[in-house]
Amino acid sequence: MQDKFEKRKQKIKQWFKDPYNLTFFSIFVFSIIIRLYYFWLTKNQPLWWDEADYLAYAKNLAGFNVDWIVTSQHNSLLPYLAAFMFKIGFSLASVKFFLVLVPSFFLVYLSYKIGDVLYDKKIALILAFLMSVFWNILFNSMRFHLGVPALLLAFLAIYVFFKGYEKKERFFFKLNPNYALPIAIIFVVLSYSIRRSHLIFGLFFLTYLILTKPLKILIKDKYSWIGLVFALFLLFFVEKFIFIAHLTDVSKSYLHLEQPINFSHLKYFLLFFQNIFRPYFSVLSFLFLIGLISLIFHVALFFDYFKKQRDIKEKANLFMLLSILITLSYFVFYQRGIGIGEPRWYFPILLPSLVCVAFGFVYTYALLKTYHKKLALFVVVFLLAFSGYYQLRHADYIIKYKIPSFNGIKQASLYLKENSDLNDIILDIPVPQTAFYSERKVKNIVEFLGKKTYKETSLSDLIKELSKKENKNVKYIIVTFSEPNHPEWMKKISYIQNKITGKKGTILEIPFMNTTINTLTGQQHIKQEKTYGNITFKLLVIKDDAFVYEILRNFT
Repeated sequence: MQDKFEKRKQKIKQWFKDPYNLTFFSIFVFSIIIRLYYFWLTKNQPLWWDEADYLAYAKNLAGFNVDWIVTSQHNSLLPYLAAFMFKIGFSLASVKFFLVLVPSFFLVYLSYKIGDVLYDKKIALILAFLMSVFWNILFNSMRFHLGVPALLLAFLAIYVFFKGYEKKERFFFKLNPNYALPIAIIFVVLSYSIRRSHLIFGLFFLTYLILTKPLKILIKDKYSWIGLVFALFLLFFVEKFIFIAHLTDVSKSYLHLEQPINFSHLKYFLLFFQNIFRPYFSVLSFLFLIGLISLIFHVALFFDYFKKQRDIKEKANLFMLLSILITLSYFVFYQRGIGIGEPRWYFPILLPSLVCVAFGFVYTYALLKTYHKKLALFVVVFLLAFSGYYQLRHADYIIKYKIPSFNGIKQASLYLKENSDLNDIILDIPVPQTAFYSERKVKNIVEFLGKKTYKETSLSDLIKELSKKENKNVKYIIVTFSEPNHPEWMKKISYIQNKITGKKGTILEIPFMNTTINTLTGQQHIKQEKTYGNITFKLLVIKDDAFVYEILRNFT
């Protein structure tokens, strides 16, 4: 026993003697520290609508007094995992920690492992560092979003595929490389089960295999068929028991052939590598373009030889370029839309984008090394630190700035959780947040009134519905100024400016309560009660920008 302990101790010491290992360990620890720091700041931040869409559904699945059903676009395996954790007593903060933050840790680790398998330790270290500070990964690691856990599973597929299937090396505690392709396929399906758009990773692998392997070999490989069988079984399971809408129905909602071809998606890297001072240019953007040109050149040079090519680096280049081309083709020609999307939409090409940046750093070093080796190393380290600093600055700003967002609806909902009965129903506009926090049945006012849009609703319609006996359990209504799509009879916001001082402000109105707040002058006219026939609205509490009213009935 003592000998085994000493051997392990010596092995660890030997591992740390390698400067690459020591550098990676430092980067990994650094990435954990900054993530834990921001998690401590954000663990209790209010949920956004899409977060609550997943989590209110999770509470529904877990048996809480919540009847919210997730929207078809957000349907995912993740709410089921969250539901299990809620069921056994986990808090919201702990659910976010294990389902989003921990995967964020491992994204950094896998970035290094993938870089090492596909290229070399220098590329691997750069990838790990860039992933550790990448602003949008940090931001989404602090929110209950699908991007980070789904991306982790996709990265696992890439690692297993190249480590086991292409390099024929054992992986995951000495697993036989013959099982690499089936396991990679399973990881792709699991990634898809969390975020449906990640089906595109399957297209990456399929296109790559067609271009690099003779068809006969693929057909004769029994492990390919094993992987296919497992994939079909998993797809059947998630489509049957997880998703509430067919893939074709969901994909149609993203199809915008009526819009012109949208080449603005080609500028996605400006979103990835922006900084708060120069949003349209950064060192990382410049290095990305250098690396992309190099990537295209290498793939073009070897394109006719990939079925005979054994150099894993060149084959990795093909996979990276295919990932970029396929993803951008989807956005440019299929989804289209107006303008560029959110950074997290482009997560399927985050890895190849970071690889291109790493190439840019390597070429910078190679160019300067011909003049002075130490100077070249200093410049590269400086540029990495400089770029990392601005990525962190951008992450720090947006994470902290967004912390109090929608705090009013959170506090108003928690107030009603403590001051209402289980059978009471709340009227609101942002249903999932209210449902998650209040653990009460919540109805959207537009749907409650049987209308299609909020513009079609009226106060008289509301009074009529509230007067019906079948709606006697509708006891509360919330008006919040941070959420859009309120009817004008319910909420109005007007923007004003002092002509002398130039100071700007707003006039906040709740017309059906004759309530007005002028943020420029500080004047407030807040009516406590207002009666319409046999219905009285009574102000109970104001939580930040949210007004909570009780609905009283006077039937004679």
